[in-house]
Amino acid sequence: MGDYGPEVRVSPAQVAGGISSLPADAQDEISVLVTGFGPFGTNLVNASFLIASSLPTSLTFPGATATASSPRRISIHVHPSPIPVAYSTVRTTVPAIIENFKEAHGGRRPDLIIHMGIASTRAYYSVETQAHRDSYLIADINGQSGYDDGERLWREQGRPFRLKPGPAAAFSSLSLSSSQRPVAVPEATGQPGAHAYMPDAHFLEQWKSFSPLEADIRISEDAGRFLCEFIFYTSLSQAWADGEDRNIIFFHVPRSCQDQDIKLGREITIGLIKTLVTCWIDEHK
Repeated sequence: MGDYGPEVRVSPAQVAGGISSLPADAQDEISVLVTGFGPFGTNLVNASFLIASSLPTSLTFPGATATASSPRRISIHVHPSPIPVAYSTVRTTVPAIIENFKEAHGGRRPDLIIHMGIASTRAYYSVETQAHRDSYLIADINGQSGYDDGERLWREQGRPFRLKPGPAAAFSSLSLSSSQRPVAVPEATGQPGAHAYMPDAHFLEQWKSFSPLEADIRISEDAGRFLCEFIFYTSLSQAWADGEDRNIIFFHVPRSCQDQDIKLGREITIGLIKTLVTCWIDEHK
């Protein structure tokens, strides 16, 4: 699984240009950051980026739980360029995108993060449940494996073998001192208070309720050990290391770039966003 194709250089200006400042009257909005991958192989355009780029910049969502007492305002921030399919680029670009978002939003991380990519062998849409640290052996567009830019560094930093969406731990096993003792990490300060958990049967049921009837949507336990799983682990482990809640999901879409498939993918993605708000935010208020 994953995305493979010509590397697109991402300049600091492009990273900065993708995030707009949060207006003073929108502090109670739920912010969603979305990324998509670039082209690969004979696919000159990647469906994940086409779908991401088609999303609206905002939604007003009435909510589906008794705890959602007023309509939810959701702002959607799509990174403006496709993420190149190279391990080294993913490792450096993802943290930069998050930091830039924080700088533009008063130190506040995105409330929800959705990374998107294509699964060439799947004709269905799937949300991944976990990402692994090791064994990224498939060569990227630069002919490199994910060892030097992933597994080796993550092992040295003591990052977990496997990570899933979930709450921040009370302590981080990454130490900032020479003694390597665990250090306390401040509680996350996301405005709406998302409570992430690994997508399950209830999550899938909610997602189906927000999606077109013809949509084939599933929960997956195998993100592919290529760039899709690599970006998922990169994002999850960065939040883990920072002591932040892991309000992060990876979303696999089929490879088709036909107009009707992009439109369907857009509606399914909007349904996924509503599901994340319902399951990870409103149900835990």
